[in-house]
Amino acid sequence: MTESTIDYRAVFRTLPGVLALLTPDGVILDVNEGFLDAAGREVGQVLGRSLFDAFPENPDDPGEHGPAQLRGSFERVVASGERDVMAPIRYDVEDPGRPGEFEERYWAIINTPMRCEDGQVTLIAHKSDEVTHIVNQVRNRLADHG
Repeated sequence: MTESTIDYRAVFRTLPGVLALLTPDGVILDVNEGFLDAAGREVGQVLGRSLFDAFPENPDDPGEHGPAQLRGSFERVVASGERDVMAPIRYDVEDPGRPGEFEERYWAIINTPMRCEDGQVTLIAHKSDEVTHIVNQVRNRLADHG
């Protein structure tokens, strides 16, 4: 198979996991099916929007620091030109069927820079793994034994 016959966009869209391509300031340029499934959104609801506008902070949880931590990760990636592997963070997601209602979610995130020829970061490959079930299992074990 030659390179010209590979549809890289189709490959990206079907890769397993939760994946997005973002500008350095967080504008969503493309997402895969896993991203849409995890977010409960349609592609038209997210493309071209800032990740932070498409997925706003939970106003009912002023202690949620996930959006600020994610912004910090993007800033580190752009400043260093290096991949940033984040410890799991809480970043609640608004239920698309119930506007204003948020679901508690935890994510393990890796942000990887994509550079142009001069080395400047032009895109960020954003990989998120939802780990809410793991956080809940740990909570349950601690409650049972604690």
